Amino acid sequence: MPSLSTLLLALATVSLALAHPVHEHAQARRDIRIIGQTSSSLVRRQDAPELQALVDGNRSFRDADPALLKKLADDGQEPPFLYLGCSDSRVNDGTIFNAKPGTFFSERNIANQFHSTDGNTESVLAYGVSVLGVKHIVVMGHYGCGGVAAAIASRPIGKVDAANGAVQNWIEPIRELFASSSRPEIVELRERIKGRTDVEEPENNEPGFRALVEENVKASVGRIAQDSIITNHYSLLASNSSETANERRAEGGPAANVFIHGWVYDIENGEIKDLGISVGPPGQPIPAIPFAKVAGVAASAAQTDHTVQVRCEEMCKSKRSFLPANH
Repeated sequence: MPSLSTLLLALATVSLALAHPVHEHAQARRDIRIIGQTSSSLVRRQDAPELQALVDGNRSFRDADPALLKKLADDGQEPPFLYLGCSDSRVNDGTIFNAKPGTFFSERNIANQFHSTDGNTESVLAYGVSVLGVKHIVVMGHYGCGGVAAAIASRPIGKVDAANGAVQNWIEPIRELFASSSRPEIVELRERIKGRTDVEEPENNEPGFRALVEENVKASVGRIAQDSIITNHYSLLASNSSETANERRAEGGPAANVFIHGWVYDIENGEIKDLGISVGPPGQPIPAIPFAKVAGVAASAAQTDHTVQVRCEEMCKSKRSFLPANH
């Protein structure tokens, strides 16, 4: 049990150190010696250049267009795009499009996945469509995606810790996509590594890896198009129930057509390409996409008898059959 005098000495030492720090230079570290019962410990405050970079960047951002920031604060947001992208630090939506604040309503997760059972992505979709009135939903995959690569690699052997387990559970749908896809590049890669337990993450230029990145984007586009939030929205538009849809718009304005697009970003050169799988309200023409299409993917999608657009239209028809007669 430390004596009262020992405790008082410890407090006095800390107080003196805080009140009269010794500076090695202008950005000096501060050493504080805390005296305990039988030993002392040293607390050292270190510089963190990476944090200072954030301070400098924020200052530049604030100075660039203060009028826009004030306008967005006063008027609120009305972004034309909902962006579903990967959490990868190299694929930030504001950066790769050189976009200003107020452009994207964003959701990012590992490997840009959408699942209606995920409350986070579902709530973002609901708010973006029903409240903000976005006009386009962009699912952005990227070549070299670590989440997709991990879904190709062998499962971890032995005990899996909480962190690894969380990631493995999240990428399980991509593992299932890899196991079931009939796309030739994926089939070839799957057969090549069949039966192995030591498969590492593939190189960025592996055709099967790149194909799985694209198929994963298409899967998310398909899930969004078939989600009840989208099918309900399309049904209301098609049944001339604009008043019902408009009532959900907290920001006001008419309910808008919403188009869903699947794009892919190349981290090596910054290029964005269109997968040619855009979906829109039944009967509405898809807007022209200014980005070049991925070679071969659009053609194969167009030849599919049961495309995402067709499935979406069928679901919208079934939704309309349950609408009240006055709708």
